[in-house]
Amino acid sequence: MIFLETKDLLRIRKELSEVKLLRWDDLPDFGIYNDQVLTIMETQLSFLHLPESEHTITPAMINNYVKNGIIDRPIKKKYYKPHIAKLIVVSILKQVLPLSDIQKGIELQISLQGVEIAYDTFCEVLEESLRLVTNVDKDQNESLHFSSMRAENLALSMVTLSVVSKLFTQLIISYNGVSNMIKNEGNDPNEK
Repeated sequence: MIFLETKDLLRIRKELSEVKLLRWDDLPDFGIYNDQVLTIMETQLSFLHLPESEHTITPAMINNYVKNGIIDRPIKKKYYKPHIAKLIVVSILKQVLPLSDIQKGIELQISLQGVEIAYDTFCEVLEESLRLVTNVDKDQNESLHFSSMRAENLALSMVTLSVVSKLFTQLIISYNGVSNMIKNEGNDPNEK
């Protein structure tokens, strides 16, 4: 049996524990075009470590999200903060949820908190989930307790933990197990 030790996953754990998404106030205050949105998205979502054959977001995906009412239509071909925030959330959550559930969840959070707070809360909860999953080691007795989660964020906490767990599992598998992660430290298994 292989046990996850700090030295085995140090680089990946460090990278994931330091993920910091742009907050609402840090998103562009002006309209940006599709290609600029894609640049922001690729930068913000690079921690997902998707294979080169999979894109976190494409122009076609954005068009489909607009057509299906998941995000609002751009204004004169420009995307603003609400568009970008929703695209970030959708791109992350689609790793574990169907788009219909994501849309319902976004609408619920926005109705409870407003778009700005809902987005910033999503960022905070995702980052906390990343830290929780990546920082647990034998010297820490940190564990998941439902009682420590705020009731209004319980679903959000659970879905972000699902995203992070899936991500971490895929990383381990991509290295053909934890023991190979040590040998390949610094090499991305998705690079050819």
